[in-house]
Amino acid sequence: MSARDTILAALRRNRPDPAAHPLPPPALLGDEDAGIARFCTSLCQMGGAVLDRAPAERVEDAVARRFPHATMICSVVNGISGTVRIEDLPTPQAAEPVDVAIVRAAFGIAETGSIFLGEAQLRLNALAHLAQNLVVLLDPAQITANMHTAYRRPEFHTARYGVLMSGPSATADIQGVLIRGAQGVRTLSVCFMPA
Repeated sequence: MSARDTILAALRRNRPDPAAHPLPPPALLGDEDAGIARFCTSLCQMGGAVLDRAPAERVEDAVARRFPHATMICSVVNGISGTVRIEDLPTPQAAEPVDVAIVRAAFGIAETGSIFLGEAQLRLNALAHLAQNLVVLLDPAQITANMHTAYRRPEFHTARYGVLMSGPSATADIQGVLIRGAQGVRTLSVCFMPA
């Protein structure tokens, strides 16, 4: 047995059992306001927008009103149609020409105006970054107060991939000039809609 094998075998024998050392519960800091008003304020501060719908207006019609020149619309939400199906995008690169992607967020965070998207919501992870515009359906009952309460959500523990998005992509690296849509979506619009 080589020295390397001896060392690795010793490490394996002495590895602690993770079940014997559970992580402590996350601390709950900050206030517990998980309201829509707080979420909307935070979202708008981060450059996002709320997609308003009339009471009987379909999501597709609200999207067409907001993005009148969009030709390639991909919906990952059952019951909401687009011009292309997610199954027709076989590779991550195929999401690049998508004008508008419509997805449903697992939950939102009021304090930061963030939404959580995992592989279950996106089905093609690149869609949230390569589409030009992102429309996110969010159930108001699924808004949590802050990152401390969000960490207790099961999606954080079950998702293999997850992203928190707070508004569109932006950078201010060059001379402090804010540029939106530099590395990802140009706009992020949230539409409140119960699941």
